[in-house]
Amino acid sequence: MGLAFFGFLTGLHLALLQFGYLFLLVIHISSTYVTYAMIVLAWMSGTLIGLRWRGLDGRAALALGLLGYYATYGLVVNDAPVPSLAFAALGVAASGLWAGRFFVVMLPHYGRADRLFFHENNGFLVGVIAAFVGFTLLGRPFLFWTPLVMGVGLLIQLMAIESGRAIGGARPEVESS
Repeated sequence: MGLAFFGFLTGLHLALLQFGYLFLLVIHISSTYVTYAMIVLAWMSGTLIGLRWRGLDGRAALALGLLGYYATYGLVVNDAPVPSLAFAALGVAASGLWAGRFFVVMLPHYGRADRLFFHENNGFLVGVIAAFVGFTLLGRPFLFWTPLVMGVGLLIQLMAIESGRAIGGARPEVESS
């Protein structure tokens, strides 16, 4: 897997997480603008923290994002007697950490920010469509399994990139266009 494909898969993963949160919270908590605004603000907060938190490892950011998603999933699907929207905001922010950290961790490998954004954004656009189609056809199992499969796959590939033994030939040095 090349670096371009890794960027694409990261965008796909981030879109699936964001829309997974949207579907979960709109169905189980509230379908008002407050829910959507909370998702956007919490995600952007997590992204900014991921950009600035110097000690945050990319693997930890990915893992924290998955942990935040599944903690939120468990709270809202099981009708937990806690202020779910407030706790969901923490989960969303944790998932946004990788969105910010991705650019910090991967920019040295890509060499130019425009290429990095290009591949990640293309994956995100495909992920938006995949989220709607997947949820429409598969429902809640799609929301449960897809982020886990994508996240673990990205985690494995990130560890390979960092160690210089990337799957499919991606190398830590700058990949040519």
